[in-house]
Amino acid sequence: MNWFQTLFLEHSVANSLLIISLVIAVGLTLSKIKMGRVNLGVTWILFAGIAVGQLGLSIDATTAHFVKEFGLILFIYSIGIEVGPKFFAAFKSGGLLLNGLAAGIVLLGCLTAFVMQRLTGTEPAAMIGVLYGAVTNTPGLGAAQQAYSDLGAGSSPLFAQGYAVAYPLGVIGIILSITLLRSLFRINLERENELYQRNAARNGIELQRELDAKQGPKTHQPNLFFIFIGIMLGVVLGVLPIHIPGMSVPVRIGLAGGPLIVSILLTYFGPRLHINTYTTESANLMLRQVGISLFMAVVGIGAGQGFLQTIADGGYMWVLYGVVITMVPCLVIGAIARWLCKLSYFTIAGMISGACTDPPALAYSNDICGGSQASIAYTTVYPLSMFLRVLAAQIMVILLCI
Repeated sequence: MNWFQTLFLEHSVANSLLIISLVIAVGLTLSKIKMGRVNLGVTWILFAGIAVGQLGLSIDATTAHFVKEFGLILFIYSIGIEVGPKFFAAFKSGGLLLNGLAAGIVLLGCLTAFVMQRLTGTEPAAMIGVLYGAVTNTPGLGAAQQAYSDLGAGSSPLFAQGYAVAYPLGVIGIILSITLLRSLFRINLERENELYQRNAARNGIELQRELDAKQGPKTHQPNLFFIFIGIMLGVVLGVLPIHIPGMSVPVRIGLAGGPLIVSILLTYFGPRLHINTYTTESANLMLRQVGISLFMAVVGIGAGQGFLQTIADGGYMWVLYGVVITMVPCLVIGAIARWLCKLSYFTIAGMISGACTDPPALAYSNDICGGSQASIAYTTVYPLSMFLRVLAAQIMVILLCI
């Protein structure tokens, strides 16, 4: 049995492959669990990694760093491929108003986290992790960790620990905010449907029709050249130092932001320059799932060491912080969208779900609407919201950690 113990306990390539694969397999098995309408999905991989790390298992640090960053790049790049064709078009017509409201949710969430960190004295890395768990945004978590590393601070398990503690109630808090808005404004679903149809432009319906009509040429083959040349350019952009007057260290877009920007630009401008940037939906989905699974597994394993002790030492308060960060922006901007902008409840529900980049909340919203009305607002604000979440993560690290 010595060989078997060695496989689990001594760092090697085989050891890393075994533990990472074990964590992903267990996490994906648990991801089938649903609690009502809520499904935590691949976040179970993070929880499985934390459990494995808490048991004392680990992987080689160099291997862990590479797998985590490469997984994050694959995930981020695949998101850029999806949102790129719609990114700039989303500022037309009703999309401008919806994206402005979504940006308000992102900004207010960051401001809430910043104020709470200053008031409570919580470790900055933990509060940033709580922020991104509260808004269920994994790319932002990765961008924050990368920015923290770029500052020369190494790595901190507090990012992932804060994220893991806040995530479950983050999903529930977004859905609860949508439900509270329905009660607050005494929504009648039949009248809301009439309002929704009357305000087609402001609800993003006309914009979505325009986007659907602008589908580029499609093939059945995955475009691997576009994927890897884009990643290469994204890495170069990500590590490029940007000197800002008044700051002691140069700012970098990072290995999360660089590939995201490049993928958005290539997929939007590529067809206009007669460059084939189309990637099949199945290939993009595979790229995304492999990337996020690798990232979640390694982050979880690293965060698991000392996780329970961190919670016992006051980390349980992070749950409360996360609920505040989740619900305050959603309720405030949701009320503004209704009172001042006179938007349909269906549109507001989709906009909130998209601003938080949260598929479970979208599924819940569509169930309430009895159709796909919320999906239009979700897809209208999702590209900008995802971009702002990644960018805001790096700004928060600079503000709180320098």
